[in-house]
Amino acid sequence: MPKILLSLLLVGVSASYGQNKVKWELDFDYNRNVLQLKGEIEQGWHIYSSMTPQEAGPIPVEIKSKKSKGFRIKGRFVEKYDAVKTFDANFDSDVFIFEENYLAEQQIKLKKNSSINITVTYMICNDERCLPPIDEELSIKLNTDD
Repeated sequence: MPKILLSLLLVGVSASYGQNKVKWELDFDYNRNVLQLKGEIEQGWHIYSSMTPQEAGPIPVEIKSKKSKGFRIKGRFVEKYDAVKTFDANFDSDVFIFEENYLAEQQIKLKKNSSINITVTYMICNDERCLPPIDEELSIKLNTDD
């Protein structure tokens, strides 16, 4: 009986830690030539803005685009929503967070049909704990004809 209980406990713990709490979507606005990274954050969780001081401790959202001959990057990703400044007990520091939604945009010049690949690195926390940093890879195919 104790082995069964321990097994059920381990499955429950791994399921609660292993779930991804952010649904990411990569989109492109052809009218403005803007790549958009959108995140929908599960209720009760938050991610950290790039405005969070490094010495505070949490890992803020970092977005890296893989270079390609099909497009040219103009600048870097810019967070479009206002992050909320709050005290985070997990890190005993003031931090900037996003709850519910995240949006970052990057200007690009599309030269030819291309596939854009990015990696999003982020840490997600709630009021009690943080999950280990996550690397999420996303891609989108773009056509110059659109």
